Amino acid sequence: MTKGEIIDRVQELMQDPSPAARGLAGAWVNLVLDDLASRGLLESLQREESTALIAGNGVSMTVGRDYDLAPNTDKVFKVFIPALGNAGILKKKSSTEFLERMLRDGAAYQSQPEIYMIFGNRTLRIHPVCTTQLAPASPTDLQKLYIWKYKDIEHLVEADEITELKNKHTPLLVRGAFVFGAKFDSQDDYVKAKAEYEQGIAEFQFDQVSDPDRVGQVPYNDN
Repeated sequence: MTKGEIIDRVQELMQDPSPAARGLAGAWVNLVLDDLASRGLLESLQREESTALIAGNGVSMTVGRDYDLAPNTDKVFKVFIPALGNAGILKKKSSTEFLERMLRDGAAYQSQPEIYMIFGNRTLRIHPVCTTQLAPASPTDLQKLYIWKYKDIEHLVEADEITELKNKHTPLLVRGAFVFGAKFDSQDDYVKAKAEYEQGIAEFQFDQVSDPDRVGQVPYNDN
């Protein structure tokens, strides 16, 4: 399904064809898709970017440490340098853990990068900073820093396809929009709607494993 088709379904439930209603439905759909993506259920929204590594200079704390993320980045979930093999997979650290390690090693310490953190939402920060040998001026693709991320839901246009979502998942999307957007008369109404939404999530997770596009088996009959 495309993002536009999902919004169509929610707007049909609202029984309001106006542009204002579509804008409201779109905002609710963003919340639902963001929730699904945060649970790791929308792999079609995964993106990859790479950049040349910059060597530290042995003096500055910042040279070779910070890398700007693309503006459509929602969530970074893997950072690695292919040329280093398994040792090239950087481990994510909290800001406190990162700072403690950086200060313990020395802010200008140069070696093979081992850890990273996201600073200010748009900056990838690594430690240690690279040596000249690990960050050549003309790197091969394998010597670059790779980032696997989720695309920000709000940067999706209506024509973008979300391959995991099929027509059969329409009730899940509508329930989600209802949970995130409706004004409930009572707490019990919200609890019931949230429970139905979570049941839909469980069914969606099962579909991811069972492959809903696979042709069903037909009993053998030789007559």
